[in-house]
Parts: sequence; structure tokens; C-alpha cells
Amino acid sequence: MSEVLSEACGLRFGFPGGEAILDGIDLEVRRGDVRILAGESGKGKSTLLRLLDGLDRPLPDETGSLNGQVFLFGEDIWDVSTTRVRELRRRTGFVFQNNALVSNMTVLDNLAAPLRYHTDLPDEEIERTARRWIDLLLLTGHEDKRPAHMSLGMQRRAAVARAMTMGPEVVFLDEPTAGLDAKNSEIMLSLIGNLRALSNVAILMVTHDLAAARFLGGKINLLLDGQLRPARTYEELLESPDPRERELVRDDQDTRFS
Repeated sequence: MSEVLSEACGLRFGFPGGEAILDGIDLEVRRGDVRILAGESGKGKSTLLRLLDGLDRPLPDETGSLNGQVFLFGEDIWDVSTTRVRELRRRTGFVFQNNALVSNMTVLDNLAAPLRYHTDLPDEEIERTARRWIDLLLLTGHEDKRPAHMSLGMQRRAAVARAMTMGPEVVFLDEPTAGLDAKNSEIMLSLIGNLRALSNVAILMVTHDLAAARFLGGKINLLLDGQLRPARTYEELLESPDPRERELVRDDQDTRFS
């Protein structure tokens, strides 16, 4: 079984009529990795995450804005059918910035929905699995609530729980602590860290909160000027000879996770 779960090779991507926002990206996510994608706002981090998980399948255009390859579990996802991409994505989990919970479903039903749609498990097993993740993400007692009746922190935890119900090998998280206060951010990061101990799932997380890398014990790839800098620890970036890198880390310095 390959240790490389998600991979970009020479990825160059831009929207028609504009400059490339991703320019020659090389990235490997291996089994058990914790990797943080960070950088300036609005510069392509979320786009990269969606490309890596096959959520976006861009088409080449006359500007030549698309180059390179993206692999998921060793398969080139731009060279296989849409059906096959969906099959590969069932081995992943994705947590969206807006949580993407179904508004007219309870927490329990939101978690059960992927299992009901993608598996032939009996109802009792589906409910047991959903309730297990409800418990692990500290949502016990809230399983019958709909998203509008929960705090933002609870909605984020429900989104993570739903992403885990299918037993993913890699989970992609897009700004899971955005908008949360210090206490809820720490709870969220602690729970994400627990996922590794429970399942050895690989984690690729876009975040503005670089202190998360210290908390989770992961490494940081900075995306600057469309290019991905080498993976380094938080402490290594603090000592970087590049003032832009040092500024990004120092602006983020926070004693919450020290």
C-alpha cells in the first residue's frame, strides 16, 4: 500500500484571463502526516486544497493556465472518469470553511447521510458509527439539533465528525478554527490531534493560525507568490532568513498553545 495519499506534481493553475495563482506546486501528503498550508489571504490555499481532493477539476483553456498533475492514492485524477474520482474521494474527508452541513437535518442525520448514500450498512450500524463520532467530537446531547441551533464551534465539530464517518485515510480541513475564540480554537485543535491517535489519518489543513502547527506537531508549507515553500516547523520559520516568512509567523505568535 502506497504511503503517498495525495500528491501534486508541477501544478500550475489560474483562472481564465488572469495570472496563475498556483505556479509549479509540488506537494506530497503521506500516511499519518500533519501538514499545515498557510500564507497570505486570498492567494490560492483553499483552491489548492480543493484541487488535491478532486473537488475542482479545471479545464485547460487557451491561456495554458493548467499544467501538472494531481494524484489521489496514486491515480491521476485528471486522467480518470468522474465516477472514479468520486470513488477515490470516498477514502478522503473534507471540512469546508462554511461547514456545509445540511440545514434541515439534525447532527445525527448529517453524520449518517454519507454512510446511507455510499454504503450498504444496516441502519443500526450507521447510527452506531454516527453516534461514536458525535461522542468523540464532544457533541453528545446535541445530536437532535439542527445547525442553526448550534454555536459556530459546535457546527465546526459536527463538520469534522461527518468527515470522519467514512473512515478516511486523509482529511482536508479548510480553516477549521476561523471565527472561533481562543477556547473553542484550542478545543478544535485538540480534537483534530486526537484523530491521529484514533485512526492514523493524514491531515492537510489550511489555516491562518500557524500556532496550530505547534499544537498538532505538524510542519508548515507557506504559499507565497503562487509557490509552495519547503515544509518547516514553526520554530524554523521564526528563524527564517526571509523577512516575509518571519513576519507571517511573528504576526501569528500566540501563547495559547505554548
